[in-house]
Amino acid sequence: MSKANLKLHVAFEFDIAAPDVLLEHDHAALCQKLNDMLGPLVLQGMPKVTTTQLAKAGASIVKHHYHLDAKSLCVPVIDHAVMVAAAPHLTDEEFHSLACQLAGKMPEDPMELQRLLRRRALAMVNEYRLVPCQVEGKLKSGGTFTDITLDATLNLTNGSVMVDEPHRHNHLQQGIGVVTLVAAAVRITGNCEGHTLSGPVINVSIADISKSRDALIQLWQANN
Repeated sequence: MSKANLKLHVAFEFDIAAPDVLLEHDHAALCQKLNDMLGPLVLQGMPKVTTTQLAKAGASIVKHHYHLDAKSLCVPVIDHAVMVAAAPHLTDEEFHSLACQLAGKMPEDPMELQRLLRRRALAMVNEYRLVPCQVEGKLKSGGTFTDITLDATLNLTNGSVMVDEPHRHNHLQQGIGVVTLVAAAVRITGNCEGHTLSGPVINVSIADISKSRDALIQLWQANN
């Protein structure tokens, strides 16, 4: 077998008017369906024709491979408020990508759609997206409680609040407290559920984060 000393790349891109039934497949299934439809006539025909034509110049194919990919251009219309309620930690661009994933498989039930959006959003972006905040609570000291403000960060992805290192020894009164976001001037009610070695266990609901999502995501983007 001859040694290859030249690499040839030939690419075609097709915009296709496809029936709805074809677009109902997810990405992997759609690619497989198209692969089966094109079959040997197209996928093997190109190498055969290329071999014949190259032989006229005394050249031969040593090896070849093909890559097939497809993307639905039909982006389902999902109400912005629904996207925000399910995944306030995503950017507008990521909302678009998330909607594209659901092309052809949008559940009709609103609650099912909400759960699906949440699962897909966390699969897309599950790292911590932190914004600076302060926790206003009551410090437990002996048998009394005094007002205290602690520096912390709020994780937009899951609603957890992490108190800064110097304040982690403070034991806050369990129950409702207030998280004040410094830069965005947004106040969100959080809940103190106890205390661990990492500091007070404070959480904010995704629903409450969603209410201030625009200001919060702008704050996160400004810091990243």
